Amino acid sequence: MQALSWYIKRIKTMSIKEITWRVTSLSSALFEHLRVSMNLVSQAKFHDNYQENAPFQPPFNVFIGDISAFSPEWQVSLLNKADKIIQHKLSYFDLQEHHLETPINWHKDHATGQQTSRSAIMSVNYRDMSKNGDCKLVWEPNRHHQFVVLARAYKITGEIKYAHSVVTQLTSWLDANPYGYGMNWKSPLELGIRMINWVWAIDLILDSGLFVGDFKARVLNSVYLHCRDVSSKFSQGSSANNHLVGEAAGVYIASSYFSMLKNANHWRHKSKNVLETEIQAQTFADGCSKEHGFSYQFFVFQLYLFSAQVGRWQKDDFSASYQDTLKKLAAFIALIAQGGEDYPMLGDQDDGYALDLGNHVHDVNALCDLAAHLYDNQIFHINYRKPCESSFWLFNQRIERKHNVLQEVPHLISRQFQESGYFLLQAGSLTNNDQVSILFDCAELGYTSIAAHGHADALSLVMRINGNDLFIDSGTYDYYSFPRWRNQFRKTQAHNTIEVDGVDQSVMTGPFMWEQHAQAQCTLWNPTKSGGQVAGFHNGYQRLSSPLIHERHLDLNTQRNSLAITDKIQSQGNHDIALYFHLSEACSNIKIEGHICTLYLNSSKICICLPENLTHEIASGKWHEDTDHTSLGWISRSYHHRTAINTLISKGNISGNKLFTTVITWI
Repeated sequence: MQALSWYIKRIKTMSIKEITWRVTSLSSALFEHLRVSMNLVSQAKFHDNYQENAPFQPPFNVFIGDISAFSPEWQVSLLNKADKIIQHKLSYFDLQEHHLETPINWHKDHATGQQTSRSAIMSVNYRDMSKNGDCKLVWEPNRHHQFVVLARAYKITGEIKYAHSVVTQLTSWLDANPYGYGMNWKSPLELGIRMINWVWAIDLILDSGLFVGDFKARVLNSVYLHCRDVSSKFSQGSSANNHLVGEAAGVYIASSYFSMLKNANHWRHKSKNVLETEIQAQTFADGCSKEHGFSYQFFVFQLYLFSAQVGRWQKDDFSASYQDTLKKLAAFIALIAQGGEDYPMLGDQDDGYALDLGNHVHDVNALCDLAAHLYDNQIFHINYRKPCESSFWLFNQRIERKHNVLQEVPHLISRQFQESGYFLLQAGSLTNNDQVSILFDCAELGYTSIAAHGHADALSLVMRINGNDLFIDSGTYDYYSFPRWRNQFRKTQAHNTIEVDGVDQSVMTGPFMWEQHAQAQCTLWNPTKSGGQVAGFHNGYQRLSSPLIHERHLDLNTQRNSLAITDKIQSQGNHDIALYFHLSEACSNIKIEGHICTLYLNSSKICICLPENLTHEIASGKWHEDTDHTSLGWISRSYHHRTAINTLISKGNISGNKLFTTVITWI
């Protein structure tokens, strides 16, 4: 349970409209709770022409391609994963091939062994770790991504065991999760994602003849309850972020596929309008998601994409402006990822995805392959390496890839994303070892008044040389299990920027809420063929008793193989400052002599000339027996995984205005 002060602060972030909506929603929830407690649960109703015992005929199929075109290199991995799922062994987050018990225990945090509450959802507090474990660990297997893996395996092999496993596991879930009770009916987003997976799984096994009788009736009734529940609870106000997108996508896809439900047409129109509105409301004109969590951009791209394809398959096309914004979302990811093997992990990252069609949600090649089937944009072909399995399942014999030939040898060029506040200084040919890419963060903290998925990273940078990370964003690691680590990875000191007086630029109020937001602004943008200059400032430390402004200027010159970083502190008072540079896992032979740090980044020798008027040290991540013991020197590239790295720290005490210059050179 959150402290009373948290609730007071949370209410302060809401508009009158949002408060009214929450009060109304609470009243509706109480009424529904009474109905459920009296066993007055609504039952599915159907259109008059629906024939219960007739063969199920959906308005579209999720796959219509030639199965013989499936690549043998995908099959081994798919069948190995599917065979494990039949044995109730799943891999998610830090759990690998973890047995979920027989029958599957759908009400358990399988990482800690904590059972969850099966009480009426009004009394279930998913944030209470002592009673319900980590909600993400509970919810992940209940999203039913594994059903689509089984269904794909059935489609490829024709082996009935895979289709049978979908039916038995889904039946097990229906038995264990009566409507209105337990964690698995608590979050509308979880219901939305679950419905998307049900649609794909059921359709892929439809020709097995197993979607019949009592099983079909139970699924249709549960879909009805899912759609009814979610569509009545669409997130609003400060909570209307990726959750609303997932909720609407789930309702749209499920109500489109199960169109025989009497309310399906209403749900489909309502959810489509939400998607059309939110893709514009939650996306900057330059294609960046307003949540400022790049991982979530992959997530919502999937949700918008799958919804758009379902619309196309049933001749309910989304608008041209929707498609244009979807293209921009994909292009933004492709552009910021272009300079390295991994995309920069700015903001929160929880590895969320809509469907498992064979590729990891953060696979940039897969994203570009998918986008290249729809959009005529050169950037998607530049980042494309090989056909991906996801495109096979989504587009085979439906849409051909566009752009088969590059028009010219691609070069990195500096780019500004002015609306969202990100700037790429970069240069070099993608075919030569002369590439440098720097992403500069001059963006706002996050979306809406709570900025739920933002990090205190104003004026931070990510630097890559020849595709390899030098300075990294350290990631996220956790939301609920380890509160101190949750805060640690969001802090200013976890990013490549300056921390003042040991406090963050922005003020955290809770694990998904910021009370005060640092405001950043770009003051210079001068791109050149060899990189260029960019500068900005933020006002996050104006709240200190002696107010302070941090300005940063970057000057990239690839002709000299150098980056100069000039930090300016404007203040009348006395302050302790700390400058951080988080070095990637690929860095080795790291040494500090005086104010000079040398290291190797694969075959490149790097020299970092740190400010002479500061003292310097290296913090290295070390595992501690106390899991709540936090420290610098860590990177988390996926949820609940962290790897030790080295962090350069330059510290000092200043009085008045000061300049600090850091110069990075490489050969």
